[in-house]
This record gives sequence, structure tokens and C-alpha cells, in this order.
Amino acid sequence: MSRRLIGLTFAGGLLLSGCANVGGLQPLKPGLSEESIRAGALKMPRESEIVYLLLSGEIAGQRGQFETALDSYLKAAKLTRDPRVAARATQIALYLKNMDKAREAAATWRQHDPGNTEAKRLSAMLELKAGNADAAFEQLSGLLSSPQPDLESTLIELVKLLDAEVPKDTALDLMRRLVERFPRLAEIHFAYALLAADKGEYQLALSETEKALALHPDWSRARLLQAQVMSQMGDSEAARGVIQRALKGDPNNLRLRLIYSQFLAKSGDIKSAEKELRWILAREPGNDDARFGLGMALMEQGRTDQARQEFMRLADSSRWKTQSYFYLGLIEARRNHLTGALQWFDRVNEGPLAFDAKVNGVTALIGMGQLTEARQRLSQVRKQFPNEALRLYLLEAELLTKNKDFVAAFDLLSEALEEMPGQVELLYARALVAEQLDKIEVLEGDLRAVLEKNPEDPNALNALGYTLADRFPMRLQEAKKLLDKAMELKPDDPAIMDSYGWLHYRLGDYEAALRYLRRSFEMVSDPEIGAHLGEVLWESGHQREARKVWMESWRKDSNHEDMLRVRARYPEAFK
Repeated sequence: MSRRLIGLTFAGGLLLSGCANVGGLQPLKPGLSEESIRAGALKMPRESEIVYLLLSGEIAGQRGQFETALDSYLKAAKLTRDPRVAARATQIALYLKNMDKAREAAATWRQHDPGNTEAKRLSAMLELKAGNADAAFEQLSGLLSSPQPDLESTLIELVKLLDAEVPKDTALDLMRRLVERFPRLAEIHFAYALLAADKGEYQLALSETEKALALHPDWSRARLLQAQVMSQMGDSEAARGVIQRALKGDPNNLRLRLIYSQFLAKSGDIKSAEKELRWILAREPGNDDARFGLGMALMEQGRTDQARQEFMRLADSSRWKTQSYFYLGLIEARRNHLTGALQWFDRVNEGPLAFDAKVNGVTALIGMGQLTEARQRLSQVRKQFPNEALRLYLLEAELLTKNKDFVAAFDLLSEALEEMPGQVELLYARALVAEQLDKIEVLEGDLRAVLEKNPEDPNALNALGYTLADRFPMRLQEAKKLLDKAMELKPDDPAIMDSYGWLHYRLGDYEAALRYLRRSFEMVSDPEIGAHLGEVLWESGHQREARKVWMESWRKDSNHEDMLRVRARYPEAFK
């Protein structure tokens, strides 16, 4: 923190004329405290007291004692009518986030300089933060009664504050009162519409945009808000028509065309969006916003070579370079140029895409077979993005499972559960890995923990029911209760149908088993389902059909563990 942050230069007559001559003051002794300065000031004339307060504030600020500096400036602000002292007191209070004293200082500032719009604006905002809606209303009314050079920006800032920190009903009521007091100000209607849209009151927002446009028909920003609200209400065609009419009235408005291109892209009309973006760039080649939009439109259409050219042109753009690095990495990854992809992803170290870039970099390393480095990076990313730890643990566990390193996956998930006890996704993932390690007690414990939290989790019901049916002949009725419930919850799920068919096979009901297994295999010709269906067919005397099902599954994945199991058990079927 800079020691000069709170420092003041008393030039230009900041001190009152009666106390400008400070040359005769005794120099401060090295050990002199602010308390002793104030104690002396109490015995001095008013002008001298102001000098001492300002000096003590200066000294405290230079020493980093900002609370003391604030107290000194607040007292000085009340003694002198110079608004600059009150403004500085407000500045210090805001820096310290002391909203009560900031409100007090701003009120003093406003009192000393009644025409100052910044003092009125700050007072209104601080009253809002304090929950004083009526006082804020009066301050805003005073602010809006006099012309302002940037009224629109002031009101947009107000809307942001209302949206973030004021209850919905209070915020909307405040804006309603302002609209009623200033019905001829288009900006007020626009701000009210903006707040209503943010709060989900779309009909109110639409009504207020219409009032704003009635007062200011050529206001493109209000027209765009009207289109946005129409789109949020589900009327995309009407929204598109609104923007098109705005463009007819102002065809050379590049900002309007840029926003129109974004609207077209969101509505799925990528070709039209591209056309608008090229129109903008033909007239303003240095418009980086349009160029980035064009790159995204080209990517959306699968024209990655052209998209790459646009993103490369933005590689030095102060605004779009990190986003361009990310999408250049995606393009290289789609081409299976994983080394190049990793290089681009590694250049994204900040911004909203930083996390995705790091995860994609890990994916590239996995594709390159560099599993050790991939795991090291995942560990680093977990520390950097602790809020994403769950997703990263699951990603690493999936990586280890695919690599058949079940012991490492189990240990990792156990570590994750120590960090996030009872987390359902981790419990479920560890249960599946435990099955591979024949840790059936862990599997059952984890799945029952999941079901304790959510008794109607069909996946957990299915996993536990299948395991009991497959592993424990004495617990088939228990398995049936679980799978009955799973089937009730998701009757058309092929994985649950497979388990249910396998359960009936274990119960000796081959007819029901074949009914469910055939239906499941028709929906998803997965080798595991094929292995089950083939086995039931073989055991029920349908060897030819069993052989056909197994051959189809074998061609799909000859290394699948279930296919290897049935081949070992029924070698004659594979001759």
C-alpha cells in the first residue's frame, strides 16, 4: 500500500486564507502523536484547529494510519466549508470500506457543494447500501432534477447496485417512484426496464422500453433492450424484427450491427451473423470485437482453417488474445495436433477461460500418452481452482480407470472423500472402482451411503442391485427390491433393463430375462449387454442366436472384459 495514497497537497488555496500562513508553526517533534496534536488543537482558535486536523490527517495517512486520517478529515470537513476536504474524507472512507463514515462525509460534501453531481450520486448510492431507500430516493431526485452530461451511465450504475444489493421489491419500488416523478426522462424508463429485465419481470421491462422509445425513438440501446426482452419472453421473431427496424433507421451503426450479429448467432442463424460481421470488418478492419465474433462463427460452421486465420490476427489484441489462444488450442486439438494444442492452452493463464484451458491441456497430455504429467497438472489445477476440486478428482479417476490403474483410482477417490466426506459423485465413482478390485464391502457401503442421501437414485439402485444379483445368490430377493425400484424410476433405461434381465436369469426366469435383455440390446448394442444376452440365449437352448449376438459384440470390442469372460466359459461358441 503506497504511503502517499492518502497524502494531500495543500496547493491552490485548499486551506482557508486565515490559516494559510503555517510558517510560524513549531515543527512537529519526532515522538508527537495525533492525540497530542488534537489535544493542542482544542485550545486553539478555529482556523488553527483546522490546520492541525489537516496536518494530523496528512501525518496519519503517510504512516498508514488511515482510520486516524479519516477521523481528522471528517472533523476538518465539518469545520471548514471547503468541499475538497469533505470529498477527500469521502474518498478515504470508501477506500477503507467504512460505509457509515463515507455516508457521513458524502452528506457533508453535498452540503458544502449543493450543485456537485458526484456528491449527490455518491450520497444516493451510499444511502441505498445502508438500506435507506427513502433518503436515496430524495438524493436521486435531486440529482435528476439538474442536467447531467452522462445520465445514462449514472442510471446504469444505479441499476447494477440495485440488482446486486437491494431486495427485488424495494429496488423496483424505488425505480417506480423515480419514473413517476420524472415521466418525461427516457433514461429513467430505460433504467427501470433494465432492472425489471434483470429481476425477471419481462412484461414490465417491455412496457418501460416502449415508454423510453416513445420519448426517444432513435435510441438504439433501448431498441436492443426491447429485442432482448422479447427474446427472453420467447418471441425471437419479434426481437429480430425490432433490431432490423433499428438498423433501417441507423444502417451505419457498427455497434448496433455487432449486437445484431450476436443475436443472430445465439438464435442459430450463423450464416447471417457471419454476413453482418464481414460487413463491419469491411468498413472497420481494426474492429477486434467483430473479428472475434467472425472467428467464432466460422468455428461454429466447422470452417476451422478460416477461423484459425481470424484468431491468429487477434493474438496480439489486448482484449481478445487469451480467448484467441484458447480457440487456437481447440482448433489444433480437433486436428489431433496435440503438441500445438497444448502450447496454445498453456498461454491462457488468466481470464474466464483459464480453467478450461488447463483442463484441455491435461486432455491433450492424456492423448499424447503423458499420463504422469497429466496427473501432476491435475493436482496443480486443483490447488489453483479449489472450487473445481470435485470435477478434477473425477476427471483424474476416469483417466486412471481407463488406463486400468484401479488401485491408484481407488486411492485417489478415497483421498477426495477425506477432503469432501459424503460427496455423492465421489462415493458412486469409488463404488464402481471398488468392484474392479473386488472390494465388494466398500462398494456396498458407498452405494448405501448414496442411497441414504437419495433413496430414489436410480443409478445407485441399479449398481447395488446388479452387484447383489451377480455376486450373491442368497441375496437375490434383496437385489430384486432394489432393481424393481430402479425400473419403476427409469423403465426405459437400457442399463437398468440389462440388470433386470440378468436378475431374472439368476432367478431362473429365462423368459423374462430374454425379454428385458433383448430390448436392452436393441437399444444399445453394448458388449456387456451382448455378453449377458448371449449367455441367457445359450443356456436356454438358442445357441445360434447366442453365437450371432456374441460375434457382433466381439467385433465391437474384442478386449471387453465381459466378452473375454464368455469366451473363456463358452470356447465352442467362438470356434
